[in-house]
Amino acid sequence: MQLIKNLFCILMILATTSAKAQKADICVGELLNNGDWFALGKEYPVMRDSVQTPMLRLMSEALLGYYFNRPDETVACVDSLLRHHQAELGLGNITSMLLVKSNVEANRGNHAVAADMLKDFTSQLRAQGVKMDYTPIDEAIRFYDSFRDCPPMKIELPQGDAVIAMSNDSIELKIENDTVQRGTAMYVTAIVNNRPYKAIFDTGAGSTFMSEAFAKKAGVRQLTDSLPIHGGTTVYGQAGILDSMQIGDIMVKNIPVMINSDTTLNRVEDIDFLIGADIMRLLGEIQIFPHRGKIVIPTKRSEKPASGSNMYMDNRTLILRGESGGKSYNFLFDTGNGLAALSHSFYENNKTGIDAKGKRVRRLTGGIGLVAERDMLMLPEWSFQFGGKNVVFRDICVTFESNSHTPYAGNIGMALVNQFNKVTINFKECFVTFE
Repeated sequence: MQLIKNLFCILMILATTSAKAQKADICVGELLNNGDWFALGKEYPVMRDSVQTPMLRLMSEALLGYYFNRPDETVACVDSLLRHHQAELGLGNITSMLLVKSNVEANRGNHAVAADMLKDFTSQLRAQGVKMDYTPIDEAIRFYDSFRDCPPMKIELPQGDAVIAMSNDSIELKIENDTVQRGTAMYVTAIVNNRPYKAIFDTGAGSTFMSEAFAKKAGVRQLTDSLPIHGGTTVYGQAGILDSMQIGDIMVKNIPVMINSDTTLNRVEDIDFLIGADIMRLLGEIQIFPHRGKIVIPTKRSEKPASGSNMYMDNRTLILRGESGGKSYNFLFDTGNGLAALSHSFYENNKTGIDAKGKRVRRLTGGIGLVAERDMLMLPEWSFQFGGKNVVFRDICVTFESNSHTPYAGNIGMALVNQFNKVTINFKECFVTFE
């Protein structure tokens, strides 16, 4: 769930007490309006003392805390905004800030707190006859309410580094005479109710995910049904709780599970069990060794590079910064994607070069609720930089139209990971390094 989308109208309320103040406030306001979180993270600390509008400082710090995993900072700033600046914020920004705070509380496992603050807010608005689209808020309330009585998810780590055995297997679809290269997926063994199951280790899944049939087999307790699951299209599934599972020497307890009853995807690929970024985030740091068959959770986390954060989290969606042709782009970092794909927006920004090199093809693509063949361009190669490392993607597809599978500038998966011996994802400090 992307909570912040064109929600801020800041520039009209900027202070104009001096030329210096006006310049800093306008710059920060534009970065907020554009949702440019990497640039805001770089520029705001330099300009902070020159920003004269208190509300602007609090909003910047609240959102930087939200996207770069500083939850205490986010909650404190949102509380101060709502306490002192409601009139200036306006209804749209108040709604956005409450959604941000509720999401932070839910990620902490405080689902009842998250649900109740939104219920309180919407009941006041409805009582006053305020007309607005309540759907996103009502969906969030229903989801948080599902886990109201569940204790927070908990991770128990062994002494020393934890090592998880992993297999990096080729993806094979259940399609007769399919010869298209599909890349690889990382599988780990999870022990549930004393039985081993194979699960995809998927940074692109915000929550742990199971098919309906598998959830019943694994003993997931269903909490609610008819919850919208947004994938290739919107389908309706259930929410449940798994009491515990073991991954290597790691014990995970009280795991929220999204359950999908739609079988569209499983007709072409068996997707029964995904371990998502909700669990990874609690681990703090994961080190992936794609060619050595292991994932390490170190006791001593890696130092943040001097270049700073190159990843942020939109809820639990990992957004990775990359460069191409001297320009910066944001990519969905999704290890559940066996390859990589570039989006319609990337195509529009590089149309001349892509049209000159690309070959028109038709490929099967899809996800939850939708699997279909699409026309796209196949590039023989395209160069990027990620984490200061040069990368060449070969035979990479570019989509013509906007779709949920290739948001941002693209969906970058195992085609990136497999080019390195070690990939470190640090959730605490929000960076990814490649070696």
